[in-house]
Amino acid sequence: MRKWNFIDKHFRHISELVHIISPSMEERNMALYLRNEWLQKGAEVKSDVMGNVYASINNDDIIHIGLVAHMDTTAIQITKILDNGLLLFRSIGLRPYLLLGQNMNILTRSGTIQGVIGFDPTSYYGQPKGLIEEDLWLDIGANNYEDASYKVEVGDLAVLSPQISEMGDDIICGTCIDDRIGIFILNECLIQFKESALSVCLHCIGTTQEEVGLRGANVIASQCKLDACFVVDVDYATDTLTPHENQMGTLHLGKGVGIHIKSDNSPILRKIICDVASKNNIPHQKSLGRFVYGGTDATAVQLQCGGVATVNINIPCRYMHSPIEFCHKKDVESAIDIIMFTIQEIADKKINNFIPL
Repeated sequence: MRKWNFIDKHFRHISELVHIISPSMEERNMALYLRNEWLQKGAEVKSDVMGNVYASINNDDIIHIGLVAHMDTTAIQITKILDNGLLLFRSIGLRPYLLLGQNMNILTRSGTIQGVIGFDPTSYYGQPKGLIEEDLWLDIGANNYEDASYKVEVGDLAVLSPQISEMGDDIICGTCIDDRIGIFILNECLIQFKESALSVCLHCIGTTQEEVGLRGANVIASQCKLDACFVVDVDYATDTLTPHENQMGTLHLGKGVGIHIKSDNSPILRKIICDVASKNNIPHQKSLGRFVYGGTDATAVQLQCGGVATVNINIPCRYMHSPIEFCHKKDVESAIDIIMFTIQEIADKKINNFIPL
C-alpha cells in the first residue's frame, strides 16, 4: 500500500466540493454529484428515502467496511416574510454572533439568489440577553412583502456564500470544511481501494441531515451490511487560545488525525487502527472529543442492527461552524493513509470479529 500525498489537483477538488450548495435537509446537489462521481469509478451506487448515497465495491465479499461522511452543511431557514420585504430565519448550526453581515446563498424554487444577514449596528446586540436570532434578519433587497414573496418562500434554506483558499503551504481555509473534507477523503479512499484490489467489500456512504440530529445515518446499517465503519468528520482543534484541553484532551492541526476514545467508538477497531498507524509511521492523535458520546454519525451507526464497530477519523478543525474553518493538508494525508492501511490489515488478516471479549 503506497502512502497518499496532497498535491495541487486535490485542492481544486476540495474547492469544487465547497462550492456545491447542500444545506441540511436539502442535500440533493451533493448527492447527485457523488452519484455521478462514484458511478464513474465503477462502483454500484444506490440511495434511500433519507437521501443517503451509497457506493459499493466487491459486494460479494465476506467482510464489509463502511466509510461515512455527511453531505450536509450548516444553514439558516426562512421562517417569515415581513411587510417591508425583510426575512426572519432560524439557524441550523450557525450561531447568531457569527452571522453579522455575512453573504448568504439562498436555495429557492427558481434557483439560487443572494442575501445578506442584516442587524442593527447602533444596538448592543440585545444586551443583557446577548445576541439572539431575533436580533437579525435576512435582506434580499426586496421592496416589500410582495416583492420578497415572489423571490423566496417560508422554509427556503440558505448557506454561507462558499469561499476557499490556501493559507501558506499547508492550511486549507473556507466555508463548510465540515464536512466537505470528509467527502473528499471518501473519494480518495475509493480511488485507492480500486487500485489496491483488497479482498473486502467497501461501502462509501454520504449521509444527510447530520447537522439536525444525525438523522440520515440512522438508517445506514439497514441498507447495507457493515462489520466495521469509519466515520470521517472534523473535530474541534485545541491549539487555540481557549483550548479546553482539560475536558477534550489535545488535538492540534498538522499532527495527524484524531482517533476518539469515547463510548461510541469500538475499542477493538481503535486498537487495530492505532497499531497500524504506529507500525507504518502514520501521524495520529488520541483524542477525546467534546462529549463522552454523541455529536457525529458514529453515534447513530453504532447501535444499529445488533451493533456495528465504529470509529471516528477526526480532522482537526479550527473555527468549526463559522464562516471560515481551518484544516491542515498533513491531517488529510494522515486520514487517508490510516483508513487504507487499516482496511489492508483487516483484509490480510480477515478480521470480522470486533466483539471486545
